[in-house]
Amino acid sequence: MTTFPYVVPLGVAAALPDADNANTYLAVVGQNGYWLVDCADSPIGRLQRAGLDPLAVQGIIITHMHPDHVYGLPAYLLGMLLLAWKDDAWQAPPLTLYALPEVLAQVQTLLGIFASQSWFELIPLIYRPISPEPAAPVAETADFTITASPTEHSVPSIALRFAAHPGERAFVYSSDTFPCAAVETLARDAALLFHEATDSDNAHTRPAAAGVVAQRANVKRLVLIHYRTDPHAMAYALAEAPKTFAGPVELAQAFHTYSW
Repeated sequence: MTTFPYVVPLGVAAALPDADNANTYLAVVGQNGYWLVDCADSPIGRLQRAGLDPLAVQGIIITHMHPDHVYGLPAYLLGMLLLAWKDDAWQAPPLTLYALPEVLAQVQTLLGIFASQSWFELIPLIYRPISPEPAAPVAETADFTITASPTEHSVPSIALRFAAHPGERAFVYSSDTFPCAAVETLARDAALLFHEATDSDNAHTRPAAAGVVAQRANVKRLVLIHYRTDPHAMAYALAEAPKTFAGPVELAQAFHTYSW
């Protein structure tokens, strides 16, 4: 039986998905709903497959503006409208999108493609900028204190920390990043770290380097995500990360639940 809080990957692949694996995005679940982190693929169906009510979303956080992290957003909004629009009114809370200021502006530009279409104006959207500073506050809810730190990527990107109430046990997600002190600091003493393991030194992180970050941050458990999904790359990731991290290491699997 899954206990709260938990995170469920809706996809685990790096930029190139395949027939069996969607691009990486997550739902972080508390007793009062969940947060969607990035928005790839076909979110409505993936959320339903994960046993989550699409209308129970508390917020949508976009970590950065690469296509594999945002391309599902317009379809997600349309699906939400079809679920929430009843009796000629929106029957759910407004949808709030969070991102760095420049990323939020790009999200608005993306969605602006649909602004002239009648369906889009029916969706109550709220845009909340995240300050580009270490451990910046994102939101405070009954379930979580959420903070974010800018990381080192080819475009502005953030890592996220969800500290659970009560007890403050934390889950941290690196998103896409070169190994950096910002993630290490944000992940300090976290119970669970999801770190990308794209096996590249080009603004991404190799599995062994993800292990170094986890070890230095004193996290309890490391889950590798945003990896290349061919069998050789997956075996390599599972072999390399334990060389640098003494705790449990595994590859994230879509629709598995990870409590912390």
